[in-house]
Amino acid sequence: MKVDITPLTSKDTAFLEEISYHAIYLPPGQKPYPREIIKERSLWKYIDSWGKETDRGLIAVLQSNSEKVGAIWMRIFSKENPGYGFVAEDIPELSIAVLPEYRGQGIGTMLLEEMLKIAERRYRAVSLSVSIENMANRLYKRLGFKVVQQTSDSYVIIKTFELSPL
Repeated sequence: MKVDITPLTSKDTAFLEEISYHAIYLPPGQKPYPREIIKERSLWKYIDSWGKETDRGLIAVLQSNSEKVGAIWMRIFSKENPGYGFVAEDIPELSIAVLPEYRGQGIGTMLLEEMLKIAERRYRAVSLSVSIENMANRLYKRLGFKVVQQTSDSYVIIKTFELSPL
């Protein structure tokens, strides 16, 4: 399966809303959440008014039929309005999701590796929140993310970048 990685823009709002639903971790066997859950304030802030100056994102698109199958995006939050993976106001928080039928095929890895290249040129680190049970933890660990905080069911993890001299 061949996939193109393209920039996420404000024109992709409908897909961003759809893929945001799939970014919510659902443990095996748990009944799916209602779709309206993404409209809850704690989740909606990850996509609300997408396209701000500091917003960055990528979409995975199948070459065969131009279907959008995954996305990764990062957004800056404040201390007053933090995200689940908030670390600092100058460290963006990542969100990532691949449609269920396309998981396990390397698409998430491709998206994350490309986003890390973008983030490394702009920021000292990136963070995210991930369920302890989520299989994606293996990917994050492999790519150098470290746990900085743990709750009863999730980690806040961070990937730091070495700043290259100018």
